[in-house]
Amino acid sequence: MLVAGAVMVVAGLGIGASGAEAAGQALAGGAEGSAYSLGFWQVTVGKGYWFTCPSLENTSSAPIEVIDVELIGPPAVWKTGPVRAVSLTDVGVLGLGAYDETFAEEPGMNKDYSTKPVRIAPGEQSPIHYYLRVEPTTAPGTGRTEGCRFTYRSGQRLYVEDLEADFSLDPEGAS
Repeated sequence: MLVAGAVMVVAGLGIGASGAEAAGQALAGGAEGSAYSLGFWQVTVGKGYWFTCPSLENTSSAPIEVIDVELIGPPAVWKTGPVRAVSLTDVGVLGLGAYDETFAEEPGMNKDYSTKPVRIAPGEQSPIHYYLRVEPTTAPGTGRTEGCRFTYRSGQRLYVEDLEADFSLDPEGAS
């Protein structure tokens, strides 16, 4: 018991150290509950489905750089990755989801900004939107996830922040 307590204290002290991850509070864009919801009802094992993360706004007084995005708690029957980042400037209007073929067929969707950190100025909304791929590995492929987890840098520190969203693959069409 004493050892576990000591580990927690050390881990807690590490959060403030340079380069360590801390809980972030600079992003706006997620929604409570199912206010931001996206689902695919026609689901095929082995096909790629792309969820669009909530748009990002930097609510802090310092610039941030988004360096990673992942799904929060995806089901074990989903293979996840990769991530794509698409600019609203390139596509004009973003869809609330995509299929693998969307990135080849839609003008502007084939340019990927996820290979470098995406900078968001203080008080600004990012024109970059993140898509996360899931692929059901077994039938029926049903499942839900709770949103997107962003890792970003502000100054010399790394932060992790979750934005809620209700993402689902539901072959039955029921939510």
